[in-house]
Amino acid sequence: MSSAKRTILVTGAASGICKATAERLRSQGRRVISADLKGADIEADLGTAAGRSHMIERARELAPHGLDAVLAGAGIGNPAMPREIVTVNYFGALATLEGLQPLLARGHKPRAVLIASTAAFLPVDDRLVELCLAGDETAAVARAVASPERAYPSSKHAIARWLRKACIQPQWAGAGILLNAIGPGVIETPM
Repeated sequence: MSSAKRTILVTGAASGICKATAERLRSQGRRVISADLKGADIEADLGTAAGRSHMIERARELAPHGLDAVLAGAGIGNPAMPREIVTVNYFGALATLEGLQPLLARGHKPRAVLIASTAAFLPVDDRLVELCLAGDETAAVARAVASPERAYPSSKHAIARWLRKACIQPQWAGAGILLNAIGPGVIETPM
């Protein structure tokens, strides 16, 4: 199979890094399925359970034979939005990767990339990180709202820790699916 025929799903594709990535992939002949709040093939709010389920279901409909790659890039950085930071950056990214893993397993030379951040190395709220990793979204959101100044680096630190543990598991490496993260620094975008 030619790499030009690869089907790639990109979350956060309406702006910033993910928009530029989706445009470049399309210019190279790839089939891109975009996901974002609006202006995308799949319009879904990854900060909600319903939005996450909708995104996964639509991806199944749009790529019934599988995905060759996923870029989990949807994210929030606004410190005035600690709830959304946690629900999108950690729980939305996690749901994207776990929910689309079965489609990747059917893809050709499947790859998944998560946009983490160099902010993952900043001081974090250890309790918030642990609540994320434990899957306790309600408590994690409450903790982020109570300590908003560390919500962003904590969400990125938590998802990076999840990835380091998950990437070697049977459903990822064992199934031949490469799972990696990139950690960009500050990027000038509308966000």
